[in-house]
Amino acid sequence: MSRLLSRDIALWLAVFLAYPLAGGLGRLIANPAEGLVFAFVTAAVAGAILGAAQWLALGRQPSPVPWIGATALGLGISFAIVQAVGATSSTAAPIIGAITGLGVGSAQSFVRSDRVPSAVIWIPTMGIAWAVGWIVTTSIGVQAEAGWPVVGVSGALVAQALSGLVLATLGRRRSQPALA
Repeated sequence: MSRLLSRDIALWLAVFLAYPLAGGLGRLIANPAEGLVFAFVTAAVAGAILGAAQWLALGRQPSPVPWIGATALGLGISFAIVQAVGATSSTAAPIIGAITGLGVGSAQSFVRSDRVPSAVIWIPTMGIAWAVGWIVTTSIGVQAEAGWPVVGVSGALVAQALSGLVLATLGRRRSQPALA
């Protein structure tokens, strides 16, 4: 494994550290239990923070505003859908993760970095990674009923590892400059 690829994977994995900040700040700003608009705002704030962390990990490309905005919009809309259909219990954790992961993956696929695989791969990757992340989070006792827009640290690490595996194997890598 090249040093560049190892560095890329490490940066992508480090995004898991942004999840607690994203979820906490989102919940501080709005309580999703108070209605769908609040659910959207909670998750959009969390999505903006996660989008910014991912953008940094992807090597600051594509342009920050579309990537961060797409991540915020994708998580905001999909989390509002989760709240609207009532999938808010810990037993619904895989559904929460699948819907929000598909929402984020779909939105990101419109503005994706040249290092992110095609939409056909990225959308289901995010749905699966976030579903597994929510399963891990609730399996250690975190209650989905609290209205968190993103997984906890344990689930975040798993989701980042799964999506990072896809990035490392199927994503386009930065070309290394030729030596003169």
